[in-house]
Amino acid sequence: MITVEKISQSLKNTKKQFQFTNKAAVLIPIIEVEKQLHLLFQIRSEKLKWQPGDICFPGGRVESSDISPEYTAKRETFEELGIAIDQITILGQLPKFIASFAMKIYPFVAKIDLLDKLDNLRINHDEVESVFTVPIAWFIKHPPKQATMFVGFKPDNNFPFDLIPNRTANWQKRSEHKIHFYHYNDFVIWGLTAQIIYNFINTINDDF
Repeated sequence: MITVEKISQSLKNTKKQFQFTNKAAVLIPIIEVEKQLHLLFQIRSEKLKWQPGDICFPGGRVESSDISPEYTAKRETFEELGIAIDQITILGQLPKFIASFAMKIYPFVAKIDLLDKLDNLRINHDEVESVFTVPIAWFIKHPPKQATMFVGFKPDNNFPFDLIPNRTANWQKRSEHKIHFYHYNDFVIWGLTAQIIYNFINTINDDF
């Protein structure tokens, strides 16, 4: 039997699940290389089904056992790169934003301590193919290329146009987004990662 109490309980369970599955945290790691500050990037493993070979920062979905998005960013960095949590000093947080699929992203900027060289990383090769760094100064001197991505929708052939006669069968633009591209040596950094870099550089640029 359907009751108001059962409906209320179902909605509460849905809300609790949504709070965890709809959040992700990203760490923007800063390391020192030859007395210059660099950002540390990782290339996603070719074994992964989702975006294999793409360039990204360490990070991932907020789990129910995580005490905060900041902890998520540290945990994911340890799991992917083997960097101990006590080596990660959080310098601050960039504004959170909504990415694709309504995912709320929490970006944290951190200094990585006691990392003399990249060879000392204990990389999880199930998730990470390799790593590289880029000087922060390079991003300040080289603004990204930009392109526009249109997001839209188109009804399938099985759409009941007889029920909704005013609906067109053509593509319809829903929104448009600026996509950033950084081309450093043989690496192309774009998408969500480039957007985070762009926000980070704009935040610190006035102070350099």
